Amino acid sequence: MSSLATVPTIGTALMRRSLEIPCRVAAISGGLMITALAIITVVSILGRWVASAPVLSDITMLAWVGPITGDYELVEMGTAIAVFLFLPYCHLRGGHVTVDLLVMHAPAMLQRLLAIVAETLFLAVAGLMTWRLYHGLLDKRRYMETSMLLDIPLWWGYIGGLVGFALLTLVCLYRTCDAFTYDPPQPGSKQNSSNQNSATQSSSAQESPVQGDL
Repeated sequence: MSSLATVPTIGTALMRRSLEIPCRVAAISGGLMITALAIITVVSILGRWVASAPVLSDITMLAWVGPITGDYELVEMGTAIAVFLFLPYCHLRGGHVTVDLLVMHAPAMLQRLLAIVAETLFLAVAGLMTWRLYHGLLDKRRYMETSMLLDIPLWWGYIGGLVGFALLTLVCLYRTCDAFTYDPPQPGSKQNSSNQNSATQSSSAQESPVQGDL
């Protein structure tokens, strides 16, 4: 986990608990969508192969077999929606990759300041994207733009993106609030705790034979 990942406190625990289920539902929905798109892609490739095979293409019973019409449009729109739905849960769990080899050894005050700056910038970007996706949805719906082959209204894809980024904005708001109370772990905290545990185990091991002699 990144050293800039926040840990929920008492004040933000309720906010995190309320976001946990929607983020999970969004991530699961994105996973199911990716699975469906993978199946569509495999079926379309197999159909294209059968339709172009020298012997199989001449069989009358297989004349209807072929690639799925508009498979590229479905994959393009579905993948974008799935990615947007994955983002809230990823950020809620602190799953974004960060390079913090230097930050993890910085003073606690600097780590807290960097966490606040990073989460605030992410909140601003997520809010901006949500705002622009909303206006993009209105424009696509107003002009009724559709895909080339399947005539799918393009504003349908904006709905999934808007839901994902709106939820991401709420997650960024939670993590920004939590960053102000972020308490970074000290470099020697784990080592000190392990030394205390080993000392406790050794003292208990020394007391056990004494009790047996008594």
